[in-house]
Amino acid sequence: AGVVVNAIAAAGITFVKTLVTQSKAQELLFWLTGFLDVPSRASLLAMIVYVAIGATVLVREAPRLNVLALGDAAAEHLGISVRGVERRTYLASSLVVGAVVSVTGLIGFVGLLVPHALRRLAGPDARLLMPASLGFGAAALVLCDLVSRAAFRFLHTEPPVGAVTALIGGTLFLILLRRTSGRI
Repeated sequence: AGVVVNAIAAAGITFVKTLVTQSKAQELLFWLTGFLDVPSRASLLAMIVYVAIGATVLVREAPRLNVLALGDAAAEHLGISVRGVERRTYLASSLVVGAVVSVTGLIGFVGLLVPHALRRLAGPDARLLMPASLGFGAAALVLCDLVSRAAFRFLHTEPPVGAVTALIGGTLFLILLRRTSGRI
């Protein structure tokens, strides 16, 4: 299903790129590959507000997310409104991701690999994992941006950080899949 959805999304992006001017197509490509740049003050302020609200909700919901790990029925039995926690978590996650992506473009694998790596190191407690993922995810992104800027300086270019995170993250993800399943 993921491959099919990706193919449909790629077709939609290609279609949009053919309808816009050359300069807009270049901007779209830059946004699709992800970048860290200095946003306008208004964009930065809006992003900070949305991320702060979303992150606060996620950290506050962490204890209930631990209970949800027991399963819906067990969580309901323990007094947790499963659908309420799910709605708040989805909304908060959407606020954080939407705000960041609106400013940086699509930067993949950080939000996938950092929490999984931290879970292996720190355990599954969402009360620790949620704030640690926020902090270490940001640090990993800055490190990848530093690598993308420094490694290609001699070529007088900077590849987008999204390309670096996809290259590193995709490779690490395949290694993890191979180690856990033994099939790839």
